[in-house]
Amino acid sequence: MSHPPVLDAPPAGKPIANAGQWYRDWQHQSHRRVFDVRAPLDARNLIRNFEAYNDVRLLREWLPPDRAIRLRELGCATGEFYRYLCVRCPNVAYDGLDVSEPAVACAKEKYPDAACFVVDPAVPLAESVSRLGLAARPEIVYAKDVLQHQVRPLEFLAAAMEHAAEAVVLRCRTRDVGATEWDPERSCQYHYDGWMPYIVINLQELIGAMQAQAPAGEIVVYRHHMVLGGRHNRFVPRELYERRAGTAETAIGLIKQTARPGTVTIQDRVDAQPRYTWDYALKHAAREAWRAMTIARASC
Repeated sequence: MSHPPVLDAPPAGKPIANAGQWYRDWQHQSHRRVFDVRAPLDARNLIRNFEAYNDVRLLREWLPPDRAIRLRELGCATGEFYRYLCVRCPNVAYDGLDVSEPAVACAKEKYPDAACFVVDPAVPLAESVSRLGLAARPEIVYAKDVLQHQVRPLEFLAAAMEHAAEAVVLRCRTRDVGATEWDPERSCQYHYDGWMPYIVINLQELIGAMQAQAPAGEIVVYRHHMVLGGRHNRFVPRELYERRAGTAETAIGLIKQTARPGTVTIQDRVDAQPRYTWDYALKHAAREAWRAMTIARASC
């Protein structure tokens, strides 16, 4: 691997040489295709897909049903969460930011009215927002599967928390046992002909960082345990291949305005399998059967 090393979680603001190299593979055209898997879903099944996951379930618990608020998505990809909110939460104003030009181009092609924008990962979040002329502090900041791909996850977290007026909801990767490996040379994932960080953060370290910045906030964790090592081209510390590390796909939320200041709630909740409507399930099965048959014929 040719990327520059990061030995630990460095102090905020300390520069990392050539840190942008870790983000360049998000510009691969394959990223647009891979992250647009929800596009074929109709509205009914899009809702079922998103609401199967703990991060959206947590977000739905906190979203006011009628009040007009703004949600900013960090890592908007191809815009499918924008479509979900349009259907499910029409009272929520949305804008989304992403480092991937191909993904945002796809979002704008599908949904011309979507406020989705490309940002430079080297530019601080507040500065990017100011340049784009967006609201300085939305009520809610949401980031799904973004934190683990940051060179400096705690700086990203701090910026997201500072940015949100009322609440932050993240989906990330955590471990119960063992210290965080912050060096992306030692904890990364192979995507699109290149490597990107894959940082599995110790849950107590993560909670501690959030409490240090927002001691009066309420933190809620929905944790779905699974072994993270050995899946999806991940190069991670070997202990993450073992159950005893307690690795998980984790939804974590901070609510700033709460009747339960300073509390932390941790629940083990399995991400559900989406229960699609029968007609979509039948069509999907037929498409997969046709795809398998086409591959089989091509290999003959």
